[in-house]
Amino acid sequence: MLHLFMRISQAAESTLQECATAILKLEGEARRCYSEKIDLDEYKLAEILLVDGCFLLELFLKYSVIKNHGDKVEDHLINNAQTIATLQHDLALLENQIPFSVLETLFDITKFHVTQPVRSSFTEHNVATLALLFFKSALGLSNKAIQSKSSELFGTHLLDMHNFYLPKYETVNHSEFRISHKIPQSQDLQRSGSRDCATKLLKAGIRFAANKADANENLLDINFSATGVVTMPPLHIQEAITETIFRNLIAFEQCSGTGTHHIASYVFLMRSLLHSSDDVGILHKEGIIKYDFSGEDVTSLFKSTCNGVVLYDFYFSKLREDANRYYYNGMSRWRKWHQYASVFVMIICPNHGLLSQSTLD
Repeated sequence: MLHLFMRISQAAESTLQECATAILKLEGEARRCYSEKIDLDEYKLAEILLVDGCFLLELFLKYSVIKNHGDKVEDHLINNAQTIATLQHDLALLENQIPFSVLETLFDITKFHVTQPVRSSFTEHNVATLALLFFKSALGLSNKAIQSKSSELFGTHLLDMHNFYLPKYETVNHSEFRISHKIPQSQDLQRSGSRDCATKLLKAGIRFAANKADANENLLDINFSATGVVTMPPLHIQEAITETIFRNLIAFEQCSGTGTHHIASYVFLMRSLLHSSDDVGILHKEGIIKYDFSGEDVTSLFKSTCNGVVLYDFYFSKLREDANRYYYNGMSRWRKWHQYASVFVMIICPNHGLLSQSTLD
């Protein structure tokens, strides 16, 4: 907080007082945002919100100036990758959320008083943009995608970045565009996803490709073509932080009452595709996933993230049905070819002396 107000060359004290007064007026609204009773008086709670809110603004601003604008500034906090990963982890926790209205209020007051180079971050971005820029390495987002969608995002707290991944029709009105009328309810929740892993699908003629044209625009932009190609946006899987982000976004889905299970559906789909390190290798080779640890750990990540999750609407049910239909048609064609080949071998090699079954396979 002190660092944030050190950026204000004039009227820093009066600006701080203005922020404190504004947050005190929000105290009642902020208190109602939490499910449990907060045993603090109005001034103590307002003080906590003020300090935490200023910390987050300063963190987002400093990160934006140094990392996203390319400024060469020595900073032990921002330039420490481990510290940033830890902060991303902690700020994504469902129990660590601060009302977004607090951040917006502080942002709107201080943006008129800060000096350069931070002022340009204030004028170029809103709070949602700054927050997404801070989380972009953990979420695998592009600057282009953030700039194009951030004005539509956020609601009550930082985990509303979940909305970034929703198809546009889902962000308009959750009650009107309930996904269950578009996506059949999964009858077997524990097997939601593909029937077979990536290795088996590849053997059946189904191929995988990275959706690079709109990379990072939407994690859910996964399609299956008539030619048997599954296109998927790239995902950079980082140890600890990726699992934390997914877990808390899923927790947000489970308790928010919006009726959407998009992130849970994505994780269930990935779990069904990645049974082994061989499966991970297939998607890695095609540029769909990038990871900083072992293939076995990647499969464990998606498996553990699914534990305890109840999935009522599987978003990719249509894709699953199309892929399964293609898979079984392909297997049927393979069996017929195998039968014809066996008959052919019987005709030209009646004593089976030239070709063995293993050679035929």
